[in-house]
Amino acid sequence: MNLHMDRDVETQPTGFNETGLARAAWRELQTMAGLLLIAALFVWMWRARKRNPPVFICLLLAVISYLPVSGIIALNATVAEHWIYLPSAFLFLAAAIELAAWIDQKDSRRSTIGRTALAVCTVWMLFLAARTFVRTFDWRDQRTFLERTIAHGGDSARMLMNLGGLELTEGKLEDAATHLHAALQKKPDQPLAILNLAAVALKENDLKLARQLLMRATQMPLIEAQAHEYLAVLENKESGKADVMRMRLASRSGAPNWEIEKRYIRLLDETGSTAAAMNELIGLLQMQWYRADSWKLLSELAAKLGHPDQAANAMAEARRYDVHLDERKF
Repeated sequence: MNLHMDRDVETQPTGFNETGLARAAWRELQTMAGLLLIAALFVWMWRARKRNPPVFICLLLAVISYLPVSGIIALNATVAEHWIYLPSAFLFLAAAIELAAWIDQKDSRRSTIGRTALAVCTVWMLFLAARTFVRTFDWRDQRTFLERTIAHGGDSARMLMNLGGLELTEGKLEDAATHLHAALQKKPDQPLAILNLAAVALKENDLKLARQLLMRATQMPLIEAQAHEYLAVLENKESGKADVMRMRLASRSGAPNWEIEKRYIRLLDETGSTAAAMNELIGLLQMQWYRADSWKLLSELAAKLGHPDQAANAMAEARRYDVHLDERKF
């Protein structure tokens, strides 16, 4: 059994293509199937209400435990598969109670079929339990998880890309390049694989290859900002000068990215444009006022420009948004 987890997120910055529309059509069918399953669940609950109260209670608990993650209530979180574990447990328990009641009926033929089905299900559940126990050790660390998942058939572009990213983080550039190239063979336009491969080229001082990959990456909205930032690093390697305009472009490309914006602001400060850095940050705070790190940086810049009152007020705001601010290192 090749049990592994993967996700596929499709973006359509230039409009939907035929493949995207086909997938959307399948998702509509999945939605219809989901509605039918919900209807079947409520019919089951209604029939079990008086006929088999334990089943009704289990189904009711399954519904109650699923409601918070069903989408009815807005959550500031990414959907996770483990959210359905508890509802599923109640659902399986209800099915088991129904099966046991069915087996206990007097019909000998039905009883034989039921006992056979129960034996098969028991063996299957024991197999899955043993398999789960063995695969639990895959989660010991990131490397173990990725390597074992790939070895057991989960060699998707995403897994290979993540392993390449791990090798890059640990400085194993040759291994990183191997895994990233493998990811691109499976999915030639995987943005993060291209970006990480460019990072490998930068670390190996293969600036020509790095530039080719990064120019390609600037055409991908998902990584456009990071690509421009890496190009600024490349320019610095080639000329020894800070490319402020490239960093400005990075800070204004793609979705808002505080880490890139912060590095741009610090670069302005380091190159003698502290006032411009402060104005940039004030403009950012008008839209993104909720980040303690931003107010702390404003306090530093205000103090550097000789505005102690403004610096103190900014630091007070930072502490208001993060009560543990003084314990953290930024």
